[in-house]
Amino acid sequence: MTRRIHSFVWSGLAFLAFLIYGIVKYTDSQDITDIIASAIIGLAAFTFISCLILANNFIGDMVGEIFSWGFVRMPGLITTLDLDGLIWLLTVKLLFWILGFVLAILCGILAVVLGSVVSIFVYPFAIYKSFKEDSKPKIDTPADTSATV
Repeated sequence: MTRRIHSFVWSGLAFLAFLIYGIVKYTDSQDITDIIASAIIGLAAFTFISCLILANNFIGDMVGEIFSWGFVRMPGLITTLDLDGLIWLLTVKLLFWILGFVLAILCGILAVVLGSVVSIFVYPFAIYKSFKEDSKPKIDTPADTSATV
């Protein structure tokens, strides 16, 4: 039950933040699509955060797996030990570092976007499962009654 309450609170704050942003943007431009777009993004954020906090579905594992695609081992480099070889080595290593960083960021963005879209469809089942698990009777297991002599 505590997870469900946390999921409602934190997800509600995220939705509220997106909605306030949309209202503020609407007051500047007088375009109703700002409110509609921020409400849809807020809904996706609400369901995504709730699914992550409830942890009774596959959304967290899916996001983690997609995000891990961005961490790629770069190949080793063979170089000579003269000045040109060392400059080439440093340049290519720096390029690989930048490429790896950009790839990790892009995979992280892809993971959050896909997780947000899929969580809209998964959230009703996750919340139902959360309520269903709370309604099950709790069976206390008896303490260890074996006597040690």
